[in-house]
Amino acid sequence: MSEMTRRAVEAAWDLTRKEQFPTPTARAEAIAAEAERLDELIGDLAQTLRDQGIAQFREANRGHLPPFMETVQIGNRARAQAEELILHQELGEATELAAMEEDEETFEDQSWRDSPDRWKDHTDLLDDPTPEIEALTDEVWPEQTIRFRVTAAFLMQTRYEDSQPIPETPDDPLKARFTDLVAAEVAHSESVLSEYRRMNPSS
Repeated sequence: MSEMTRRAVEAAWDLTRKEQFPTPTARAEAIAAEAERLDELIGDLAQTLRDQGIAQFREANRGHLPPFMETVQIGNRARAQAEELILHQELGEATELAAMEEDEETFEDQSWRDSPDRWKDHTDLLDDPTPEIEALTDEVWPEQTIRFRVTAAFLMQTRYEDSQPIPETPDDPLKARFTDLVAAEVAHSESVLSEYRRMNPSS
């Protein structure tokens, strides 16, 4: 059960059904049941939107599947759109209250911004690498795949923001270390994606 969904239901029922339940426990159980129902609707719609997003990418790219990072971004966008549509449809203005609370907590908890591993753990929150970093990444790793270079660009951007040295040429001694880090992350991502496809063969 999504915490955001539970909060949205709770906010809605505070406005419309606050006195309906005989005990706090009964109310909490009813909120949980409703949140689970909405989460199922959100999950179904998110999958539909994700499939549509991938189909649109393939149509625009001669049938090729999107790179891993693009697939992740398509999925994140689909989930966010599904949450907004379903919660607004089912709960109305209460979704705004829950979203405001969620935004406040996200704003307060910014510890991830200081993590040197945010390039692989929080890509959904990071800004895209700058064009300069993307161009430098392509110059350093021209032989690598697009998926590798996308991941490497996030690592390069993170290290640059942290005022850490980054490889600047294909012969830079730092390239080997960065290559190992990116290769390990790409292998991990591919393993996760492979497991997801095994568990969801129709996706």
